[in-house]
Amino acid sequence: MQTTPSTTELFPPLHDLESVLWPGLALLAFVVTAVIVDLVIVVATRYRLVDLPNRRSAHALPTARGGGAAIVVTMAAGATAAAIRWPAMAVPIMLGALAPALVIGVVGAIDDMQPLKASLRLLIHITVAVAITWFLGPIRVVGIPGLPDIELGWAAWPVTVLWIVGLTNAYNFMDGIDGMAGLGAVVAGLSIATIAVALWVPPLMVLGGFLAAAAGGFLVFNWQPARIFMGDVGSGFLGVFFAAIPLLFHARFHSDVILPVAMCLWPYIYDPFLSVFRRALSGHNPLEPHREFLFHRLVRSGVPHAWVSLLYGGLAAVGGLAGVAMVTPQIPLQLRMLAPLVPVILAAGLTVAVEARCARVGLAPAGGSKHSPKPT
Repeated sequence: MQTTPSTTELFPPLHDLESVLWPGLALLAFVVTAVIVDLVIVVATRYRLVDLPNRRSAHALPTARGGGAAIVVTMAAGATAAAIRWPAMAVPIMLGALAPALVIGVVGAIDDMQPLKASLRLLIHITVAVAITWFLGPIRVVGIPGLPDIELGWAAWPVTVLWIVGLTNAYNFMDGIDGMAGLGAVVAGLSIATIAVALWVPPLMVLGGFLAAAAGGFLVFNWQPARIFMGDVGSGFLGVFFAAIPLLFHARFHSDVILPVAMCLWPYIYDPFLSVFRRALSGHNPLEPHREFLFHRLVRSGVPHAWVSLLYGGLAAVGGLAGVAMVTPQIPLQLRMLAPLVPVILAAGLTVAVEARCARVGLAPAGGSKHSPKPT
């Protein structure tokens, strides 16, 4: 990949200058996002664009929604700046990641104002996932250091589409308590930036940094007690962007980065899919709004929102560090081989710990009732 800019490009090829420029722009993204979110709170309150307590939420008071629109604005600016700086990556970044994420963001904004049918949203998500897969190429190989590569063959396309659609919806589900989705995006953005540093892919290092900065600006107002939620406009946008990032790496890196990127998001992937599996197994509609996610159960058992969000953020950070270790040649091969086991072990520990706590406080087993209890 061409990383040495010519003198005709917008940003001069002075590494010392750029080492200050990009962090400065990320800081600006943080501030701008925070300012926009503050304005969105005023507008959402004025026009009653609020999340009311329901069978999916864990909050007791009406809370403004749509704060993710600020993340969309600043990430669009950051992606454009990266595309200008690295023209070789401009088309993949703008058309393979940003444009599809904007489509889902717009659909999410409409859904925030006037709920759409779940079937229509799913159809749009699948269409966008197919477009991304066609444009950037599918994930054909999944690799673990020291082990033979897993060739997906004919399954490459459906696996990639499932990855994009699944992560888009999984991340949307996690915007349910104060700080959860915002902190997760900060951790994932920093992890992706670090993975890009290890593989030396500067455009994606910048995108990861902007993701973390924009999510941090939103988190200022989303931390407990939250004044605003991300809404589908933000969670859908981020879900698509996170899913597309492994495909933005050069094809030779696809097998190296898909697992590390998934590992830095593992709590936000594992919890929704565990919930869907449990509800399907118990005969419930897995797509019906409910509060049986592990993080919901922790909140319902009496754990404050902030502590639950910190728990998930910390678990994601550990998974992200393990993912970074996988792509770092200086780390002994034996440890890099074992790194994918980290989120598996953590997932088992999280599930057992949550269910043990719920049993102690007398909370019904997950999927044990036909109707979720009212928010408290």
